[in-house]
Amino acid sequence: MGNGTAKLERLLPRKEAAQFLTDLGLSIAPQTLARLYSEGRGPVCMHLGRRAVYKPADLISYFRQQASAPSQSSREPKRPAANDDLPDAANDHDYED
Repeated sequence: MGNGTAKLERLLPRKEAAQFLTDLGLSIAPQTLARLYSEGRGPVCMHLGRRAVYKPADLISYFRQQASAPSQSSREPKRPAANDDLPDAANDHDYED
């Protein structure tokens, strides 16, 4: 794509977005994504007409926000996960954060 055209990122409909997160290890249903969106607690979402769509980079960012670092006890305070703690799929991607 040389002549000044930008690379377009594929947008995922809600069902595919839920599967994308599930494949990373965060099991989530499309209905849950819809509820989280309405509560303002889910991943960033866009709309094309009435259809909700998600950027893979936004889903990866949400996954990272939900992940905590490994711990040995539930009494330890939760810490954000470092990149080394996350599955390869969440680290090895072509998307911008």
